[in-house]
Amino acid sequence: MTGGGGIAIHGVGMTFGGSRSVTALDGIDLHITSGEFVAIVGPSGCGKSTLLRIVGGLLDPTSGHVDIDGKTPNQARRDVEFGFVFQQPTLFPWLRVLGNVLLPDRVLGRRNPNSGPGSKDIARELLRDVGLEGFENHYPGQISGGMQQRVALARALSYGPNTLLMDEPFGALDEFTRDRLNLQLLEVCNKTVSTVLFVTHSIQEAIFLADRVVMLSPRPGRITRIAEVPFRKPRPLEIRYEPEFAALAGELRGLLEGVDDDEMALDRP
Repeated sequence: MTGGGGIAIHGVGMTFGGSRSVTALDGIDLHITSGEFVAIVGPSGCGKSTLLRIVGGLLDPTSGHVDIDGKTPNQARRDVEFGFVFQQPTLFPWLRVLGNVLLPDRVLGRRNPNSGPGSKDIARELLRDVGLEGFENHYPGQISGGMQQRVALARALSYGPNTLLMDEPFGALDEFTRDRLNLQLLEVCNKTVSTVLFVTHSIQEAIFLADRVVMLSPRPGRITRIAEVPFRKPRPLEIRYEPEFAALAGELRGLLEGVDDDEMALDRP
């Protein structure tokens, strides 16, 4: 596990211009300590993904600022301190699984702390960690969508980022595959990543994975609740059936009353 990874979000707002401007975020204040796993939940269009992209230096806010251990997000991104995993794995179909995981080594060169003669060993170890040992020489088109997403996770971890930014990475997967990847994500992150910021539509997934759950209101996104998750890690999937888990899920769901249920993946136990 690398050091660093603390995130401070100060009064961040985001308005997209044009003939009909849209305010996506308004007055977001959030401090994430190094080593925390924080999940962001809210209705569709509330600015969850926008906030993640601002933290990662992919978008500049129209107000406020983000501090990443004394750096701007753009500086932290240039210093390769972020690992990104999105809903689509975006693998290169002409590269084998191992080649996709090794791609950052080829692109980043000396900026990759895991670069060098042992980089293949690191990539193979990560593939073992995500349950893909034996698939190193397969092409993306030869493996399932869930396996492709695990390759994307291994690739994001291959250069030892301080912070992992994940934007609904399991949203397109079936429930069984999603459950398996949730367990693997917790195991892998305990080994390799300092801080995780995770966007999801699922309240249950957020509670199962995170140390804290941040609830955003409908657009413009504002923080309505930050819930501490009281369960120790590692967490078995069966914890979702515990009364305390159900009570917290119900409390957070109550904050979303008035939001169309179709916009939220509120899996009930």
